Parts: sequence; C-alpha cells; structure tokens
Amino acid sequence: MSLNGIAASAISALKTNSAALSVVSNNVANLNTEGYARRIVNQQTLSAGGQLMGVDIASIQRVTNQFLAQEQLSAGGAAAQYDTMAGLFSQLNGLLGGPGDNQSLATGLTNLSAAFATASQAPTSSASRTGVMNALNGLANTFSTVFSTISSLQTQVDQQAVNAVASTNTLIKQIYDLNSQIKTANAGGDQASALLDQRDVALTNLAQVMGIKTSTNADGSMNVSTTDGVNLVSNTYAKLAYSGGAQNGAYGNMTIQDINPANGSLIGQPTPLDPHLSGGSLKGLIDMRDQVLGGLNQTLGNLAQQTALAFNAQSNANAAYPPPTSLTGRDTGLLGTDALNFSGKTTVAVTDSSGKLVSRIDVNFTAGTLSVNGGASSSLGSPATIASMTAALNTALGGGGSASFANGQLSISATGGNGILVQDDATTPSARGSAGFSQFFGLNDVFQSQVPSITSTGLSAGDASGIAAGGVISLSLKGPDGDIAKNVSVTTTAGQTIGNIVTALNTAMGGAATFTLNSDGSISTATSALYPGYSLNVTGDTTQRGTTNMSFSQVFGLGANAQALQASAFSMTPAVTTNPARIGFASPAITAASVAGDTIVSAGDNAGAIALQNVITKSQSFHAAGGIAAQASSLSDYAATFYQNLATQSNAITANQTTQDDRLAEAKSRVSSNSGVNLDEELTSLSSYQQAYAAGARILSVVDQLYQTLLQIQ
Repeated sequence: MSLNGIAASAISALKTNSAALSVVSNNVANLNTEGYARRIVNQQTLSAGGQLMGVDIASIQRVTNQFLAQEQLSAGGAAAQYDTMAGLFSQLNGLLGGPGDNQSLATGLTNLSAAFATASQAPTSSASRTGVMNALNGLANTFSTVFSTISSLQTQVDQQAVNAVASTNTLIKQIYDLNSQIKTANAGGDQASALLDQRDVALTNLAQVMGIKTSTNADGSMNVSTTDGVNLVSNTYAKLAYSGGAQNGAYGNMTIQDINPANGSLIGQPTPLDPHLSGGSLKGLIDMRDQVLGGLNQTLGNLAQQTALAFNAQSNANAAYPPPTSLTGRDTGLLGTDALNFSGKTTVAVTDSSGKLVSRIDVNFTAGTLSVNGGASSSLGSPATIASMTAALNTALGGGGSASFANGQLSISATGGNGILVQDDATTPSARGSAGFSQFFGLNDVFQSQVPSITSTGLSAGDASGIAAGGVISLSLKGPDGDIAKNVSVTTTAGQTIGNIVTALNTAMGGAATFTLNSDGSISTATSALYPGYSLNVTGDTTQRGTTNMSFSQVFGLGANAQALQASAFSMTPAVTTNPARIGFASPAITAASVAGDTIVSAGDNAGAIALQNVITKSQSFHAAGGIAAQASSLSDYAATFYQNLATQSNAITANQTTQDDRLAEAKSRVSSNSGVNLDEELTSLSSYQQAYAAGARILSVVDQLYQTLLQIQ
C-alpha cells in the first residue's frame, strides 16, 4: 500500500471516530432527556476497486424496540385513566364523607330518629316540634347538598373533557407534522433524526389522553389509531370535537372526523369517539362523569324518592294538633277532566281547635258516592272525574269549608277557625295508583323535590293527554361505553290520549326501547336485548299538561335523569317549614261510630311521632339504580349502602391505579434498559473511539515522518 493509501485510511479513521465520539457525546448529554433513545454507530470498511481504504460509518442507529414502545404507550394510557379516576374519587370522598360523618345521609336519618323519639315524649312541646323540623330540614339539605356536590363534580369533569379535546387536537396535528418532517429527513439519509424523539414524546402524551396503537411505515412515518382502529394520524389526521354540557342531565358524544391536510377541509361525517376510547384520561373522565357520578346520583335519587314516599305516606296518615285550617296539595300534573280512578274509602273531617269532630264526609270511591254525617249518599259524578269529585266535596262541606282543584292542585279548607283532617278507612283505604287520597294529592306532605315522588299517576290509556299540539319529547338511548344508539323526537298532535303518546314513543324507538303503561298509571321502560346496559334519556320535553307546570315526562318520571332529580332541590314543604305544628305527631281516631263532639285527635297523642320514627327502620322497596340491585331495605340501611357502594368503587379504582402504575413503571424500566443511555456503556465506547482516533492520528504522524525522510534523500 502506498503512503497516500495509508494516509487516506488514517484520515478515514479520524473522521469516523470523530463522528462516533460526537454520537457518544450526544448520548451522554441527553442522559435525562425525556423520549431520547440512544444512538449507536455502525461502522463498515471503506474500499475502492476491491482494495481496503479505511473505515466509514454505515449508519447511526436509533435503538428502539417496537413491542416495548407499544407496551409503554398502552400502560401509559391505562395508568392515566385510573390516575384520573382515582384523583376524582379522592375529591369526591372528601366532599361526601362517610356514613358516620356529620354531613352524611346516615347521620341525618339517625338525628331525625332521635328527634322523633324526643317528640314522642312531649308531643305538644314547641321545642319538640322545632327539634323535629330542624332534623327534617337537616336531612333534606343533606340530600340536596349531596346531589349538588355530585352534579357540580360532573360539570367539572365534563369541562375537563372539553379542555382535553383541544390539547389532544394539538398533539394529533403535531404528530402529523413530525411525520412529514421525518419522511423528508429519511429521504435525505438521516434515519436517526431528533424528530423521532420529539414524535415519541408526542405519542407518549397522546397515549395518556386516549388509548392508541401505532405502526411504522417504510418511509419512517407512523400510523396512529385508537386501539380498535379509528384513524388518528396517517396520510390524513383526525380532529376531535366536543362542546360539553348536558341536555336534561344527558351528555352527548365526542366526535372525531378526518381532515384533508391539503386544504384543511373535513372529510366525511363525524363519528362518535366515546365507544372507541380504551384508556387515557379522556376515558377516565367520561367513565367518571357518566357511569360513576351519574350512577351515584341515580342511587341517591332512589333513596330520596323512597324517603319522600315513606315519610309523606305516614305524614298524610297522621294528624297534627290542632288540625290545620287548610290543606293544599302539590302539582300532580292532573287535569280536572281526568277520570277519578280512585278506589276504597276515605273520610274528610272538619274539627274544632280542640280536635273534636264538627262534621264528617265519608267518600266511597269504589261506589262513586259520598255522604255527610252518615246521611244519604250523593254521587261523585257520572262519569266521576277529578273536577266532579272536587265539586261534590265542595258541596258537601257547605258553609263549613270549601274544596277546589286548579293547576293540578287540590285544596280543602275549613271556615270559622276550624281544622281539616283526612283519614283513610282502616279496612279498605283509598288508593289511586299506589297512594292514598291525601298522599296522592300531597295534602300533608313533609318532603318535596324538583320532580314528583309519585309516578303511579292512575292515568289510563283512554285519558286525554291534555297536551297541546306541537310539543316535542326528545329521547336518546345511550350505551355504557358512551355510544348513542338512538336519537329520536316525538311531536304531539291535537286530541291525543295518553295511550296515543305511549304508542308514538314506542314507534319512534323502533323496538330499541319500549314503553308500557301499567295498570297503576305508571310507565315502565325497557331496552331491547340488543342494547344491554343502555339507558334511556329524555334530552328535552316541551310538552305541558293543561295549566299544570308538568311535562309528560315529568308526570311519569321518564328517563334515567328523572331518578337522579328526585334528590334535586329536596326540601321540606313550605307548609311545614312555616309552621312546625303541621307535623303530625298524633293519629286520627275516626270510627264508623264517631259523631259531632267526639274527640278524634288529642294533644297528648304521640302515636304519629312513633310511627314517623319507625319509618326510618321499616323495610322499603328500592328498585335497581346506579349499579345497586333492587332490594327490600330500610332507609338507614340503604343510606349505608350508598356510601358502601362509593367506597367499593373507590377501592376498586385505587387497586387498578396501583396495578397500572406498576405496569407503567415496569414498561418504562424495560424501555430504558433497551433504549436508554447507560453511562458505563458510553464511557466504554468513548474510550474505544478515543483510542481509535489516537491510533489514526499516530498513523498520520508516522506517514508524515516517512514523507519527511523521503524528502531528505538526495
């Protein structure tokens, strides 16, 4: 080999090892840089005409493992999902507390039981009445506060989802742009570009928002999709959209749609994204908002409804001393023209201020008659309607009182400082739907909420709907993964009956969900076997029954949100709030033999207070709600179940969080072991490249000496 060939080999050694030293330097410098994958130098022999001419760099290789990288992305998404949910559970647990906390529902029921026990010892004491009223108000406020707390957290979570969509779109666009730059770099021979590290960081951040999978193309670009294959980045890129907010308690879908990179225009139709989320903080937010928080509100509403039904039923069976001068009920959503549809017997009595009977009106709904003070029977109307019954009752009261029905409310009053008392027959009590006469109209209720607790309306298919034409009932059928299978609207027409509207709802849903008008006037709903776990939501209802303030869906309690709203604005009725003496601590004592002058309610009677106390531990029928199965349970036990359900879900999420965080830590460790910078290895390479560089330099020095020697030869 000539001296020039030796020199060329030495120079190649200098260049190659200098470049290799630069790679080692970059590795060491990026020891703690997120997303950096170490580079290694692959050398090859340099030749010309089959002769060795030194050394060259074949490639600078970025060390990665696609399997480990995908595992890290998957683990990152799962960890982010449960980290998000665990953080929200921590916040929720702090706000709601536990069964023994002062602000809990269980404590409220315990305090109420103690107040009734005290009142039963001194039923005429103003302190006893005030104590019971404060306990009732405390329990009502707890229901309302817990509902507001859960609902506010739902709104907060929903807004976080809105904010996450904007940042996710930025990440998707960033990955698409990096793909374009990487393709250009690859075409120029740079296969270890720093752009790859930037893309990995962006992919890691995207995986923390939503579960993704990736595949690398020959040109260095990367396809990104959801785990079930919905495109996020390819030759196009996707855009997410979500404006947030609920319609009547029901949240809509996030949508995803491809964008044409050439002009920024949208391609095709938007697709719901929610069903395609398999991990990441977005999945955690949506599951918390819809499944966890939505389920808790339904469970809470279930407890609120049964609490109102149980206490109102007993309160309407009790009597206050002295009896109030008037009883005004709630807005039932009924019309005066609705069929009476009561059965059994009840007595409306007028008493003096000492609880003695002044006059009695015995109503036999089954026979359709009433009688005054045991006299001749008169008709409730033919056919008997709410209005005809009210008119008959008003006539029977004569100068001693009056009865009226307007805007869905029944009112009965006595004159001359006397009081009104209603008592059902002990053998054949009155009933419409599942409630007695006084409870159905809410004449002596203690609790109320945003929606009526009684949904067994007593209405039949042939009853006029009382709804003007043009009202719109909007429904959606939403799955547990967030997919909306149906979005329909029903517009009312003139002259429809209740049965007509039920039929129209069934037609609109096309079998995906069915509505059944039951014999008690309630409407039950069921989803098709094709849609297990789906919930039916009423997203809007502009109908109104006559001059009442009740829409069709409110009257019948339709939609998943109707259950949750049982706890919304849960409070004591104004009549009780303004007058604690309205709380019935006594039990009326009207018998078939009772005549004017007989005492039918006395001051020292504590039977009503004891009965109200027993309501708390009496078994009630709870239907399935929020993941808790239907059961027979006391109010206090179901309140404990509410908190136990919260604790169980929280513990499950915490356990999953620990598992997925450990999985992520292991994935990161393996990726670091494979792709991370190891100082020992880099120092070894540094020493090797330095020695090779020094050897090349020494060869050049020797060649130089040889040239000098040759030049000195004469």
